[in-house]
Amino acid sequence: MMDLKLDKILDMQKEISGKILNLKDLLKEKTAIVVVDMVNGFVHEGPLSSPRVVGIIDNLVKLNEKTMGYKKVFFLDQHEENSVEFNNYAKHCIKGTSEAELISALRTEEATMISKNSTNGFHAPGFKVWLEENEENIENYIIVGCEVDICISHFATTLRTYFNQKNLSRRIIVPIDSVETFDFGTHQGDLLKVISLWEMQSNGIEIVDTVI
Repeated sequence: MMDLKLDKILDMQKEISGKILNLKDLLKEKTAIVVVDMVNGFVHEGPLSSPRVVGIIDNLVKLNEKTMGYKKVFFLDQHEENSVEFNNYAKHCIKGTSEAELISALRTEEATMISKNSTNGFHAPGFKVWLEENEENIENYIIVGCEVDICISHFATTLRTYFNQKNLSRRIIVPIDSVETFDFGTHQGDLLKVISLWEMQSNGIEIVDTVI
């Protein structure tokens, strides 16, 4: 197998960097904020929690405050004890436990809370209902949270291809400073974050440094 080239990784990082999104450039009534899996089980406790994800909390809190009154979707990873996803990942975020609860810093009454049983929130029944009700009016989707190379990548790419199939022009936006992933074994967070963001950009998803 060809050796990984550091210069190529750095080139990918350069390609995804340098853009800033100003909320003022988006119509409030046409924009939705999607927060993915900021539950205790990925942040504060349990086998899949990560200090890397703790590091983006302040940015998410600021974005949540700046977007008061916007349409919002909060995905909550919540599984039954026998979830088939546990064949691939350690048992996590069991329904009814604190791991499956939204972190306290982001608790809000204005978001639509949607439980999901897979890495890809697009397939959650609650999101299908929300999308049917909102896809005609919402043109901009700002996606934040974790894990950038799994749940966010799966959701953002599926959403992008969904609108492509329907020939609808929609902006799918992922801010670098508001998404994260974990370190574990050969899963190196910095590397996987760059690669996943680069892949998303290659598939028509807008990658920006931050949202102001």
